Amino acid sequence: MSVGVVMDEQDFWVRLEFRVCAEFQGFEDRHLRWYWCDGLVPEEYELLAAEPCIRGRAWCGPSGQEPWRFVLHIGRGARTRAEIPWAALLPSEGATGWLSPDPGSKTLLMSPLAGCPE
Repeated sequence: MSVGVVMDEQDFWVRLEFRVCAEFQGFEDRHLRWYWCDGLVPEEYELLAAEPCIRGRAWCGPSGQEPWRFVLHIGRGARTRAEIPWAALLPSEGATGWLSPDPGSKTLLMSPLAGCPE
């Protein structure tokens, strides 16, 4: 996603949900390819932490309905929610390596700024 694109927070979470689904489909692990995401609910904004992130609930798994947790690493720079560069945090369609699911602990780790172009 281009940094110049205007995107609000609500739009970001919907678009990220679809990117998570697409990333699951592209995993080498055939089991994970059947997983999908049916929603992301941000709960904690840790913007001033040593590693700034947003934590929350995700609905994922083979049914897309299992309660999971997520951590979205956002990088430094934003001191308030209004300063978060939402468009810059959305991984492009060709980016890979930014999503690390752990089905055992039902956790998604997302580092969109670390994703690699395909």
